Amino acid sequence: MSTKTLNAVGSKSPKPLIQAALGLKPDRYPIWFMRQAGRYLPEYRAVRAKVDFVSLCQSPDLTAEVTLQPLRRYDLDAAIIFSDILIPCVGMGQTLTFDKGEGPVLSHPIRSDADLLRLKLPDASKDLGYVGDGIAKTKLSLRPDQTMIGFAGAPFTVASYMIEGGSSKTFSEVKKLMLLQQKTFASLLTHITETTIAYLKMQVQAGADIVMLFDTWAGQITSGDYRTFVFPHVQKITQTLRSQGVPVIYFAGQGSDRLFDLRGLEVDVLSVDWRLGLTTASRILAEQGLRPTLQGNLDPQYLIADESSLRAKVEMVLHEAKLARILGMKGHIFNVGHGLLPHTPPESLSTVISVLRA
Repeated sequence: MSTKTLNAVGSKSPKPLIQAALGLKPDRYPIWFMRQAGRYLPEYRAVRAKVDFVSLCQSPDLTAEVTLQPLRRYDLDAAIIFSDILIPCVGMGQTLTFDKGEGPVLSHPIRSDADLLRLKLPDASKDLGYVGDGIAKTKLSLRPDQTMIGFAGAPFTVASYMIEGGSSKTFSEVKKLMLLQQKTFASLLTHITETTIAYLKMQVQAGADIVMLFDTWAGQITSGDYRTFVFPHVQKITQTLRSQGVPVIYFAGQGSDRLFDLRGLEVDVLSVDWRLGLTTASRILAEQGLRPTLQGNLDPQYLIADESSLRAKVEMVLHEAKLARILGMKGHIFNVGHGLLPHTPPESLSTVISVLRA
């Protein structure tokens, strides 16, 4: 589906986030927060006290409940389904656990052709359908003007965990596979790409209005390696979803104090973190022939600041968004530059929203 057709669809949508994503003038300034459902909310902690994280992600009823918790507290324009970027790895055959204080752990790291052969290509509806069921249940409680966001991890970021077996500070095993076993590395990313396309299509069929692709760790490789090893897989996902009339948000990665060469990327929204100004991002992207809507980019740590400082910082982001439009940015969706942190005071989100609603 062409951008023109997507815009025509967006013009009929009552959802401000969709309008902004497609470069249309929204009815109001759209705002949501990455990780808006989670540990900073006492109601979320009450749910988690009774169930482990993976079981929560696999329960449509609990997933819908947790997804809706922040929308009951705040005047937000979107719900993003509560899940984890590593859930598709379960469908591919790895076991996912979360060790206290250690983060995610995936069984049987993928470091050879033999490891790769053990992976399966999951049936998204059968093996991962609980995510779609959670989306469908959540959607029933949303207002017509609120957007349902589905998401997945981008292939390189998901591969990083699958290869390392969990979180990493050095990404040594990832780079070893990428540099010394290039065919195996490429085959793994292809496998993840096919899984991700089917997974996101399933989420759209369940009711997602827009999908987001998280490439959190892309900043761990050079711009050249990104273009060679990663970009083609990102492009295949975004092209496929957009060809079916689904707007796409791409998060360029934590540490985006620079932007990769994204020439040719078919994406509606680019989400940038707080280390890259909206005006700088707009200028770089315009030089690459890209003029997407930008999403972001309040530093989430500013949410611990006093109210006056927080309000001033939000106003600065809004001011920069106005300047970025002059440089070619087609729209803006307010968000934090990366996910909300566990120590975030819940009342700070109300302060941010009040500035945008004034």
